[in-house]
Formats: sequence, C-alpha cells, structure tokens
Amino acid sequence: MNARPRIDPAIDSLLVDEQIMHDPYPIYRSLRSEHPVAWSDSWNAWVISRHADVAKSLRDGENLSNEDRQGLLFDGLTADERAALEPLRHYFAQKDVIGSDAPDHTRMRRLVQSAFTPQIITGLTPRIEALVGELLADVADLERFDLVDSVTHPLPVVLIAEVLGVPSEDRDLFKRWSADILAFQGTGTTTFAAASTSQNALLEMFAYMSEIIDARRLSPRDDLITALAQAEDEGGRLTRDELLSTCNTILTAGHETTTNFLGSMVFHLLDDPERWRSARGNPALRALAAEETLRFDAPKQRNFRRVKRDHVFEGVEFAENEMVFQLIGSANRDPAKFENPDVFEIERDPKGHVTFGNGIHFCLGAPLAKLEGRIMLEALFDAFPSPEIDPPSIEWQERVQFRGPARLELSVR
Repeated sequence: MNARPRIDPAIDSLLVDEQIMHDPYPIYRSLRSEHPVAWSDSWNAWVISRHADVAKSLRDGENLSNEDRQGLLFDGLTADERAALEPLRHYFAQKDVIGSDAPDHTRMRRLVQSAFTPQIITGLTPRIEALVGELLADVADLERFDLVDSVTHPLPVVLIAEVLGVPSEDRDLFKRWSADILAFQGTGTTTFAAASTSQNALLEMFAYMSEIIDARRLSPRDDLITALAQAEDEGGRLTRDELLSTCNTILTAGHETTTNFLGSMVFHLLDDPERWRSARGNPALRALAAEETLRFDAPKQRNFRRVKRDHVFEGVEFAENEMVFQLIGSANRDPAKFENPDVFEIERDPKGHVTFGNGIHFCLGAPLAKLEGRIMLEALFDAFPSPEIDPPSIEWQERVQFRGPARLELSVR
C-alpha cells in the first residue's frame, strides 16, 4: 500500500484540543484546503472534510459499514480491559436502526418508521404546542432564564419519551445516560475509564428498558415500545438485543441533536437582533432560519463508519477495519458548495446540507425536529417580542461529537 497521506501534526493536534469544541470551523478550513482526505494520528482514523466527499461517503454502503463501528475503539485496550468491558462491547456489536447495514437496516427501519410517518408527525402538533406552552408558562414571570434548561432540553426529551412510551419525568436519567453512553466515542480511540462510565450507564438503561418492555407485553399501550415488543414476539424481526439497542438509539438520538438544534437556532437569531425581528415578522423566513441553523452549526458535527473492505476513495487507499470520520460540520461550511459559508444568512436556502445524513441512514426524526423548532419559535415570538442574550455570549457544550449551547441565558424584561 502507498504511504498514507497524514494530517499535519500542528493541525492534527487541534483535533483533540478544547478549541475544536468551542470553535471547530478554522480547523475545518485547514483540513479542507490542505488535508481533505487524510489520516489522523490523533483520532486513529481517516478524516473526510469536503462536502462532495462527505456526501459520497455517506451514501457508500458497499465499502463503508455502520455495523460494529465502535468495536474498533477497543483495539487499543489491554486484554483484561476488553474482558471487563464485555457488556459494552456486546451491545455495540448488536444491530439497531443506526448500527446496521442492508438488509437488516431495511427491516429495522421499516419497524421504527411506522412511528414517524408524515401523518403521525403532523398529529403531534397539538401535543408539541401544549408542551411548549407549559414550559414557557413556568418562566413567564422571570426576568431571565436559561433557555436550554427551561425549553430546548425538556421539549424534545419529553416528546420522544412519550412517543417511545417511557415516563418523561425520568428525563434527567435519560440525559445522563445518553451523555455517558456516547462519551467514550467521538474519535477512533478510547480509554478504559471513559468506556467503563459508558458501560455503567448502558447497564442501568437496559435494566430500566427491560422492565418497561416486559410490562408492555402484559399491558400493551399505544406507544412505540409496545409495537417493537410485539415485533420481537412475532419472531425473526427483532431479537431482544436488537430491541434494547433500538430503544436506546431512539431515546438518545431523539433528543440529543434536537436540543442542540433548537438552542443554536435561537442563539443565531438573537445574535443579530435584526434576524429575530425579520423572522418574527415573516413566517416564510422561519423555515429558512431553521435550515440555515442546521447547515451553519450542525448539531452533530461528525459521523463515523468502519471500512468494510479495502478500496480506494478519492485516490486514497482505505484498508478493511479502519475507521473513517465524515465531518458533517465541515462539509456544511465548504465554499465549493455554499457561497459565503461562514456567514449566517437567514434568507439562504441551504439545499444540500448533510446534517441529517445522506442515503439509507438519512435521519428519521428530521421532520419532527423541524416541527418542534417551528412551534417553539412561534411561541417564543409571541411570549417575548424582544429578548436578549444575557450576558451577550454563549457557552457551548463541551461534547466532542455534538455542538449546541450548554447554557443560553435570555433576558426577557
């Protein structure tokens, strides 16, 4: 094999620096211009950063796989550490609606998709409106409040919990489990300590979910867990491991990225008060503002795949069982695709952003997230005509894969 193109060490070191969580975009510019497809020693993986290449790789089910991607992370651990992490390794070796390829992915997606049809999503409108109303009523008498804690986190997590069929009052548990389970991934390496934290959270969540699944068998309800549990009972459609993995995926994916998207959208509209006024006065701009937010600050910044077989990608030789990271956040800021990509333009129609993926794994929850965003914005416009960010800055969450406000204090008096 030819010598692999490597990212310059000065740039590569930034991939594991705090800067990438606070402002990753200068790093992305360097990667696109100097190392569009190159090996990162820091991440122990290939990194793809240009829009055309990211979009192409997201569609490539022949050479790149979603199955057992996380298994590669454990290769650098000792035999004793890997043995101690057997439950976590077993979980990530299972297939779910995200961690699978066709034909298994087709089978699982068909089951889950029944809960996310256009008719069902539209039918959630009254419930979303009621939830937003309840959340804003709780802060109606305050002069300032944290939008993330008060609205953008509880809204999607309560909604997805209700769709799935788990008690929404346990949302603090869901938040902790989700953060801990995902924390050990994000690069091509991990540590035993990080993976142990993920394993503990995973075992807690699975015990919790198993009780609910068994209860639904005795007393079925009109929720997604009941539908999936019945699919397991019918045999040959979902195993218990697949069922638990799918429930976990829906619960975590159903609120992590939506929370980030909602918070970022409000921030970017308020960062320039004229944007807020324009969107408040022109409903047509609200959908554009949502899409521009998704492009400008992708709530999930990177995706990863396992190389299924040796092949050449854009002149670079990828070897079986290497890891490939697709930089969603970088692709959405590629000037070859979007004019003035580092400028948030509320009137832009950013067709072609890859925030929700591309190909067979395009995000099932995309329409729901956009509906939540529209309803939340309309309610905020009515309740607070001229809010301000207080203080006039934002605290971004320090999560290696995700991007969104950790806190967003609004002054509304």
